[in-house]
Amino acid sequence: MQLHLWCLPVLAAQLALAGIADADPTWPSPTDELEEIMYQLKAFRGRRFADTIDPCTNEASGPGRQNAAEWLRLGFHDMSTADVPAGRGGLDGSIQYMLDNGENLGPGFNNTLRFMSSYFSPRASISDLIALGVYASVRSCGGPAIPLRAGRIDAPGAGDTGVPQPEHDIDTFRRQFARMGFTPEEMIQVTACGHTLGRVHRTEFPELISQDEVGIDSTIADFDNRVVTEYLDGNTTNPLVVGPAVALGKDSDRRIFNSDANVTMKALADPVAFESTCQRILQKMIEVVPAGVVLSDPIQPYMLKPVDLKLTLEQGGRIMRLTGYIRVRTTNLPISEIKNIRLVYRDRNGGSECGRANCTVTATTQGRSRGFDDTFAVRS
Repeated sequence: MQLHLWCLPVLAAQLALAGIADADPTWPSPTDELEEIMYQLKAFRGRRFADTIDPCTNEASGPGRQNAAEWLRLGFHDMSTADVPAGRGGLDGSIQYMLDNGENLGPGFNNTLRFMSSYFSPRASISDLIALGVYASVRSCGGPAIPLRAGRIDAPGAGDTGVPQPEHDIDTFRRQFARMGFTPEEMIQVTACGHTLGRVHRTEFPELISQDEVGIDSTIADFDNRVVTEYLDGNTTNPLVVGPAVALGKDSDRRIFNSDANVTMKALADPVAFESTCQRILQKMIEVVPAGVVLSDPIQPYMLKPVDLKLTLEQGGRIMRLTGYIRVRTTNLPISEIKNIRLVYRDRNGGSECGRANCTVTATTQGRSRGFDDTFAVRS
């Protein structure tokens, strides 16, 4: 069932929505499509963006391939060739042209980009979707909600190379992360936060492990600080810290973690500090963008949002028909407390002459949807 509002033709019309919160975003907004993909995930009219990463253990791309970890890695790899002083690169979607350059090993990047491509549109760039994927993967695995700003512009082709590799020495790592805009301390933080999920795979690193895959920490599907505490306690099985990597000079996590004598890692041993640090540093990671790109304010869910509104002329232009839905955020407002939602027709001069029709329509609930932290009722 859809909402129908019939009235005589006018040159312009305004939809007055009573009860919108003062702090609500202004509708319509250029971020409306991303807002819906981000928050309206499941159930009625759900966009289902997180289906392959929720729950965090989901291996939709194949056995041993934890999609949430692959989404998080994609964000870092796309960003990590940035040259911030020069204003080039960053999170710009250029990785889609660089999957065969030897720096982006494994099928995870291609699988993730293929999934996200179905959400691509003029209102949702691939680079914004990659950033949204970082938010969704972290949240799906119990991590903090990373603020998401929109407005990234997709690169037209391949960018620079320079993704950090396990065999690089610590001085090279410091130069690479400085190029991205990160301090030596932040280099350690973003590595720890990025490696709290997932595994190392033999298909990509056969010289490091003999099994098909080995977890970077013991809780590969929990966004927690075990990657830190197990390293500090000396009982880690992280293939980038212990094992054959040491003799091969590919123990990159060990070199990065220990680059300040473990000062930063000891601070991250506090789970509260780990979560707040990861929220901040991963937000910084997805906001490394080329010079000239202006990002929006953080996307917040509407309290009251029109969805799929369409205004059409019928019967030779004598009748104007409005169809669509009204989505109500019920996270902190029980649906039982919503008595009704009324749509009031106004023309551009504030008049309410609707001919044979009533200028006020009451919407009824058609279904409910939800995201990681929010619930909604959809009315028409």
